[in-house]
Amino acid sequence: ALAQPAPAIKRGGTFVESINWTYPSLDSHLSSQPFMAGFEAMYNTLVRFELADPKTGEQKVVGDLAESWEQPDAKTMLFKLRQGVAFHDGSSFDAEVAAWNMLRVRDHPKSQWKTQLGVLDTAEALNKSTLRLKLKTPSPGFLRSLAYASGARVYMNSKTAMDKLGEDGFARNPVGTGPFRFKQWVTDDRLILERNPSYFETGADGKSLPYLDGFVGRFVPDPTVALVDMRAGAVQLVEWVPTKDAAAIRADPNLVLYELPWAGQNYFKVGFNAKASPFSDVRVRQAALMGIDRAGMAKALGFGVGVPHYYPFWLPRTLGYDESITKNEYNPARVKELLTAAGYPNGVSIELKVISREPENTIGEFAQQMWSAVGIKTKLVSLERLAWIDAVRANNFQAAFWRGVFQTVVDPDVLKTRIKCGAPANWAQVCDADIDRLMDEGGATMDPRKRHEIYRGVLRLIQERAYLGTGIVMPLLMAYRKEVHGLKFNFQVPNVTTAWLAK
Repeated sequence: ALAQPAPAIKRGGTFVESINWTYPSLDSHLSSQPFMAGFEAMYNTLVRFELADPKTGEQKVVGDLAESWEQPDAKTMLFKLRQGVAFHDGSSFDAEVAAWNMLRVRDHPKSQWKTQLGVLDTAEALNKSTLRLKLKTPSPGFLRSLAYASGARVYMNSKTAMDKLGEDGFARNPVGTGPFRFKQWVTDDRLILERNPSYFETGADGKSLPYLDGFVGRFVPDPTVALVDMRAGAVQLVEWVPTKDAAAIRADPNLVLYELPWAGQNYFKVGFNAKASPFSDVRVRQAALMGIDRAGMAKALGFGVGVPHYYPFWLPRTLGYDESITKNEYNPARVKELLTAAGYPNGVSIELKVISREPENTIGEFAQQMWSAVGIKTKLVSLERLAWIDAVRANNFQAAFWRGVFQTVVDPDVLKTRIKCGAPANWAQVCDADIDRLMDEGGATMDPRKRHEIYRGVLRLIQERAYLGTGIVMPLLMAYRKEVHGLKFNFQVPNVTTAWLAK
């Protein structure tokens, strides 16, 4: 049969996306949630990821605001920047502004990514189009980290707008260089953007991108409700689709289910407050991990695709992964032995903090029953996401869990912001000098074999000292309507720069 001709690109229309978490701030440097389509739409970065091989999930680093780059030595990176790029307020993007952005993210006390950028020594403009970054140590993972939203990826803000509006004003009226510019933010409801008529990239039709007139990012806590809206045509994309809905989406002729296995989500990534009783005792932490019934969780919550998983942050074939490292497998008898040795022969009572949304509520209820059955009597405490973040950052928790992804697929170096002492996204508040030392050593080591052994040491300490646990791994799922064309993902974040609607 003859191949069907590609449909002609249609301009216009508004793309509506739905996700079940909200924007804490529109200042991307300070936001605790980096995986937001609205940030991709409003901002650009030096580099980004592009999917090189859908079968393996291999991601290559490509230029965004950087046209090219070179590394004259192990601690120096030179970026040649696009010229003629303007922010939405008309001010110019150049190397000086880029350097200011890099240093703000490194130095701001509220920066979410300051730990990841701690390796950056200096950022300076050699001229208007050349940015030089000097690192404190060699860092083989730094370039990939710059492309990753939960790594060291710096969305470029307008310094002119920041100076004019102040930080609080900018956080509600952001100004970037992206294909869409800010129009309105209804807190905890929706972000409304409009087409940037001066965007620097050109579409396949020879005219400036984007093809769309507008973008709306909606906050819908229950993804099942969002799917109803998508079936009705009110939403074009639903992110982080629950696995239970996958079969129904596949069966709907108007919808497409898109799997991102390289960004697989880790259900029940649990952390313990090792600074306070009862989890200050490693035996209690080990008991909790050996009380995780992963096979039961996969059967109850995996919908035929979830499988037991033992290593937080690590997937097979990533640096440091080694199945000979202790798995802390389900063992009720050993749980009782450990609790008795720790002084709890009749079991222990704990609180488990959960983010109040689905599927976290359902996972939390399963964990409550699972742990209570082995003598870890669990009380669920449900909090709105930002309140949950405030609680764990203040060490106001005993155990807490979240849905995680596998950052080591990008590079283990990006775990600095997740497991180093005091790091902003270190939800479990892990603080171990041995882990910190190894993370710094791994980040500065060029030899891949040596890096593998170093990060293997990190994983071994996490498992033996029982700081973090896991339940099951699931593919990350997105769903969109059939009339959507040209939608891309930066690793896992939707990018609508080249998206268009066929009706």
